[in-house]
Amino acid sequence: MALTPPVPPPVAEIEKHLRWRLLPTVLFIVALSSLAALAFFSLAMPHQHPRGLPDDPQVLAAAAGVAGRVTVRTNTLRWSTALLGGEPANVAPTAAMLALVDSARARLHGARHRGDPRVLAARAALDLAAHDYPRAATQYRRACELAPHFAEARLGAGVALALEADRTPELWQARALRLEAIAQFAMVDSLDDEYALALYDRAMVLRDVGRESEARYWAARFAAHAPPSDWTRTLEKEGFAQ
Repeated sequence: MALTPPVPPPVAEIEKHLRWRLLPTVLFIVALSSLAALAFFSLAMPHQHPRGLPDDPQVLAAAAGVAGRVTVRTNTLRWSTALLGGEPANVAPTAAMLALVDSARARLHGARHRGDPRVLAARAALDLAAHDYPRAATQYRRACELAPHFAEARLGAGVALALEADRTPELWQARALRLEAIAQFAMVDSLDDEYALALYDRAMVLRDVGRESEARYWAARFAAHAPPSDWTRTLEKEGFAQ
């Protein structure tokens, strides 16, 4: 005798056995609606782009002690920080400059707004000036977690990671650091003053990881974005700019 497969019950019969409860269903719909509203407002709200330094006496005193008085060696990269008054000269700091850095670090430690991302970026800038690149990258990352569109912190994180890669002997680890640096440069918004510097650094680090075509593309973007300068001429000499 041939076996026949069981006939599935009709849809109406299945529905009779389902015990729909009104309250859980309503709560589920409300939760989905809340998540959708949150996503909408997060996209619609203007992003915060922190700039400069907080109005904190200790922070301002720290900046007064180092702005325009400390140089920082960043190899082939460009870097800017509000604490040092903008883009410092790309020269290794002297012992006297590092003493100023230590003094500024002590002042920042007493700042009232220590959790402000701008204070974290200022502390990271001092770490970078003192060649403590891992600590600088960590501080910059913390600032980015608090303010994802903080251009100074994104730029600084990328520079700190790339500089750490320059002194890392393991090739795979150095490459990983440079790739993370490229990602940080890519997150600098085009509305921010640091955008041109990020374009320049992105091209340089892309070349370091062997991605020549991408490096030329971003170098061309930099040349189109920034007015002619020694930096554009440097790119031309390096064979980047089109």
